[in-house]
Amino acid sequence: MRISHASWQATARAKVADIHSRIPQEWLLTDTDLEKARKQRTLTGPFIEQYLDDCEKKIIGQDSVRLVAKIKSQEYTAVTVTRAYCKTAAIAQQINNCLHEVMFDFASQIASELDQLMAENGTVKGPLHGLPISLKDQFHVKGYDTTMGYVGWIGTYEGSKDPAKVHQVNSQVVQELLSLGAVLFCKVKVLSRLFEGVQ
Repeated sequence: MRISHASWQATARAKVADIHSRIPQEWLLTDTDLEKARKQRTLTGPFIEQYLDDCEKKIIGQDSVRLVAKIKSQEYTAVTVTRAYCKTAAIAQQINNCLHEVMFDFASQIASELDQLMAENGTVKGPLHGLPISLKDQFHVKGYDTTMGYVGWIGTYEGSKDPAKVHQVNSQVVQELLSLGAVLFCKVKVLSRLFEGVQ
């Protein structure tokens, strides 16, 4: 079956709108902010940090080892760290359309569970306890699309509409990351260079 030009474009527009709708209202940039971004050569560092508070800047500036240690020592909560990463990703998405999936609600739920575990037992789930991790959009996460940029894969499992698989599968690496205490918060675009050499 061939998808008409109009229908694939409508599907793509609907997916973009869905991703945008999952960004909290308080993190939305103004038209003025977006215009400033279009004129910037470098969007990282000071430019993106202008939208973050001091605590969020400090958090995203930490390397992963220090960040996990600070969560373990309860200097930071997993929820606070997750929020900083989600907000930064939301800002980046609005500026350069880099995400294929926004999983902020899922991430917040995981972070809350990790904080509860810490509060109740004083223990971490694993060596990645509370560490926010973004995934390339080639790994399956239950409840979310994995499209690798293919419009025809939106709402499917690798093109299949089998209800036993669509949004029902975690990739092995996803299972491992979750079991180690990682917080999965978004799926980023797969680089087009990935397909170099594919005939």
